[in-house]
Amino acid sequence: MFEWLNTFKIVYETRNFSLAAKRLFISQPTVSLQIQKLEKNLNVKLFYRNGKQFINTTQEADYLYPKVVSILDNLNTSLSKVSNKENFKTNCIISCSNTTAIHLVPKIMPKLLVEFPLVNFNIQMKNTNNVIESIQRNESHIGFLERDIDAKDISKTIIYQDELVLAGPKESEIWIMRENNSGLRFFNEIYLFEKNLTPSIVCVDNNDILLELLKNRVGKSIVSKLMVNELVEWEEIEKKYNTRDFLLIKNTNNHNDELLNIYNYIQSIDIVQLINKN
Repeated sequence: MFEWLNTFKIVYETRNFSLAAKRLFISQPTVSLQIQKLEKNLNVKLFYRNGKQFINTTQEADYLYPKVVSILDNLNTSLSKVSNKENFKTNCIISCSNTTAIHLVPKIMPKLLVEFPLVNFNIQMKNTNNVIESIQRNESHIGFLERDIDAKDISKTIIYQDELVLAGPKESEIWIMRENNSGLRFFNEIYLFEKNLTPSIVCVDNNDILLELLKNRVGKSIVSKLMVNELVEWEEIEKKYNTRDFLLIKNTNNHNDELLNIYNYIQSIDIVQLINKN
């Protein structure tokens, strides 16, 4: 049918079977045959011969021509888009817990953008449980976490060992805690429980607020060494409390080749060198 419509278009424009055949690089009998098939299929007459060479169009042909032109133009545009890979980028949603979102993912992204130019990346910051749930529901494709987990349908890889420190003025009797299900809250709760400490608690729901409180000497907290700077007092803590793993996770049931390539590529990056470089 596509060939018939294209032949009809050229015949209509040239009003001549021989000229149409030359433009289409086919024989004149083939042009005549295709027009006959189209007329039979539509059950209408499209052209009347006017002498040996030239033809006249019918009202049906006049009606059909602009519709065919539009159909062929849209089809050619669609075929052109299909051949252009830029029009079919893969979407990759990255969910990451607070510390990894600020101090790890931005360092990895330049490499990902160069390595995967045909991928649309979307970065979302969530607490640990929400990252896990998002990956399990396939709402996100790749996740970064700050503590070990054991969750259904989750594949995990340790990509970095983070150092934890006790930040804030030593004399403070206030302890700043992240919200429930936060990676940092997990480590702070263990520390307070095992040290049998019962300080006054101030809860915050993100690291930016926590860091600003520490800068203003309001309370103390166990945080990633990546977070602290010269404006924040901090000290090292015992070895049993001072490390945690950053994890890269994905859904074991997601078998998209491009997303798997991204996951494997991140594993190949020297994260230690990348962080120390900055």
